[in-house]
Amino acid sequence: MPTSAPCVFVADDDEDDRYLLAIAFQQHSPQCRLLFAQDGRALLDELEQARTLPCLILLDLNMPRLNGFETLQLIRAHPLYQDVPIVMLTTSDLAEDRQRAQALGATAFITKPLNASRLGEVVGQLRAEWLAGKCT
Repeated sequence: MPTSAPCVFVADDDEDDRYLLAIAFQQHSPQCRLLFAQDGRALLDELEQARTLPCLILLDLNMPRLNGFETLQLIRAHPLYQDVPIVMLTTSDLAEDRQRAQALGATAFITKPLNASRLGEVVGQLRAEWLAGKCT
């Protein structure tokens, strides 16, 4: 069990995607501790119980119970999370989804890559843009 709090909270209902993301972070940003939730509702529960604010939240779009848009809207409505970067990491590449995510307060919208190498690049980008010096 890690001695320090997770710095990246991830909501994604796909077990394979969670596994691949965990591997990519281990390889490209091992200092970042991840907390995984299977859907938006579970993520909100984890945020309520967390003792520290996440440095970054990653949201899938298509999830049961609360989808990424609904989860994003609820998180952004809470004053504590106004400045936390929230990245939509989804299989969608639709312009309408990107625009809706931005309108709801997403910091960025990234289409999930189709291979592990590219996912590693995405993790490097996330680290450089939002996690530099924060996951220690």
